[in-house]
Amino acid sequence: MAISHEERALDTGERELVAQSRDLGALNQAQLTDLQKRLRARRDRVQRMIRTRTRNAEAPGPDTGARQKKALLAEAVKRVTDEVHARRDAARKSPAEKATRNLAAAVQHKSENPGWRGPEDLTANTGPAETPNTKIAPSGALHAEGMRAVIARSTGDR
Repeated sequence: MAISHEERALDTGERELVAQSRDLGALNQAQLTDLQKRLRARRDRVQRMIRTRTRNAEAPGPDTGARQKKALLAEAVKRVTDEVHARRDAARKSPAEKATRNLAAAVQHKSENPGWRGPEDLTANTGPAETPNTKIAPSGALHAEGMRAVIARSTGDR
C-alpha cells in the first residue's frame, strides 16, 4: 500500500485517526466524541511542538513536516466536529419540527370544531348565598337567645 505524499507526515496512529475521520457514518456518538478528543490532543501536541521549536530556534526555518502534520490533523478535527454538530442539530431539529406539526394540527382542529357555547339563560354570580335560617344567633354567640342555641349544638341541655 503506497502512502500518499500528504500522509507521510503522519505516524501510523495518526494515519488511522485521519482515516477514521473520513468514514464517520459507521461511528456512533460515543466513538465520534472519542475520535474528536484524540484528534484534538494530537493536533494540540503538534502545535505546541511547532511553537517550542520556533521559540527556541535562533534562525527561524521552515518546519514543513510538522506544519503539514498539523494541517492534516486540523482538517480531520474539522470533519469530525462538523459531523458532531450536524448530528446534534438533527437531534435538536426533530423536536422543533414535531412541535410545529402539533401546533398546525391543533389550529386545524380548532378551526373545524366550534368552541363551546353554554346556555344563554345563566346569570352572573351575585356572591355567597344568604344564611338559610336568620332567626337563630350566629355560632359562638353567648348572650341572650344565642346561649340556648350554642349549648344545644355543643353538648345538649345543662
